[in-house]
Amino acid sequence: MIAVVRTLLVLVLAFAGLLALPAVGLAAEPTFGPPVGSAALGQPLTMTSDIAGVEGGTVEILIRLAGKEPQVVVPANPGTAAGSWQASAELDVPSSIECACFFDGQSAPNSHIEFRFRVGAADGTTTLGPIGQILVADDRFEWRTIEQDLVRVHWYEGDDAFAQSAANVANAAIDRAAELLGSTLPEPVDLFVYATQDALLEAVAPNRENIAGQAHSTIATMFVWLPPNQDPERSRVVVAHELTHLVFNETTDNPYHGPPRWLNEGIAVYLSEGYALEWSSVVNGAACNGTIIPLGGLAGFFPSPPDQFHLAYGESASAVDFFVRTYSDQTLWDLVRSYSQGLSDDDAFTAATGSDVAAFNAAWMESLGVEVRKPLGPQPAPPGPVPSAWTNQGVQPTPEPGASATPPRPSATAASGRSAVPTGPSLRPEEGASNDSAGAVLLAVLVGFAILAVIIVLVVLFQRGRARRPPPTYY
Repeated sequence: MIAVVRTLLVLVLAFAGLLALPAVGLAAEPTFGPPVGSAALGQPLTMTSDIAGVEGGTVEILIRLAGKEPQVVVPANPGTAAGSWQASAELDVPSSIECACFFDGQSAPNSHIEFRFRVGAADGTTTLGPIGQILVADDRFEWRTIEQDLVRVHWYEGDDAFAQSAANVANAAIDRAAELLGSTLPEPVDLFVYATQDALLEAVAPNRENIAGQAHSTIATMFVWLPPNQDPERSRVVVAHELTHLVFNETTDNPYHGPPRWLNEGIAVYLSEGYALEWSSVVNGAACNGTIIPLGGLAGFFPSPPDQFHLAYGESASAVDFFVRTYSDQTLWDLVRSYSQGLSDDDAFTAATGSDVAAFNAAWMESLGVEVRKPLGPQPAPPGPVPSAWTNQGVQPTPEPGASATPPRPSATAASGRSAVPTGPSLRPEEGASNDSAGAVLLAVLVGFAILAVIIVLVVLFQRGRARRPPPTYY
């Protein structure tokens, strides 16, 4: 009986010890102070917060556009004050969200950014802090705003009539693009009007030059350079170009595959000004001097050198113009809308035209009098011998009586589709080596002179092309 009592007493004491353990070993969750962030134009994002209870853990910051799911994670570091954590990042948030990557640079004005600190404990648990807000603003000017239909115009130079004209042009461009592409904007967009090109570049593209506007679909914002005294037609083209981008992106939006850039830019030029003479002259000049860029080279970012940058826009408009003349404008709009299904380029073009992108590129280049060149660089090696077990040639037929048992020698183009090495009379060294050597030297000299002549011609044409002043472009 005494043994039983002792056993029960030990169990009770052990159980009491277990109950006491959590109270001793359980660490308190981190506590967060108010998050503070700033983003002056041209400066990195800065985010700070006081956090207690981090001991031995890690601190990160989750950054995203307001209302968007994708986010970027950056590490935080201890600040100068005890318990303070901070991070500074040169991060283009709209571009990072769009490409699902870390995009260096500055965020465009009108970017509404959300951020929150996250603490990771040693046991793998995480704790999220409150959400902070950052608005990237261009505070260099005193902005005025008017709103009409689907556009909010922000401007700082010019009268009310100037801003109203920009709003009218923008809404007309939205209506036309929406009618053709079968989609419109879900909510009003912001149009920031800069009076000088330098002011525009400092706001959205410090490392670019000679652009007249830029559209950011992820923040539903456009930035354009419109001097109040500029030709109204030129202003109409710039505004219509950028608005077309926003409607195009809304029409083709999908999480799988976006349309090629040349199609996006080509339609923006086509709907805002058409395949104008200033563009066709650039393209025809490139066709003459052999510098046409195949459409495959314009599917992503356009080349940076100014002459190739303008050529890319001209070729985009040329390709869209050729598409419409070949297949009709309705087929073009059907092609654009099909991208909303996440189709690949080849699937989208095949469904619309019956042929893939390579076939369309070849037809377009042929219309310019240019042949598609073979790609430069390393090429795939020729196929090796096929094992006999993969073909029906492994078993030789029994020869007829009196026939030779040796099978006939295959011709230069064998039935299997592989190219055979052509045969010819063998030469002993003394029967032709000297003649071949002299012929090889002569051939090498002729080839050298031909290459030198081609280089001289290309340099002359290139200098002439650079002398031509290119038209203004967009982005």
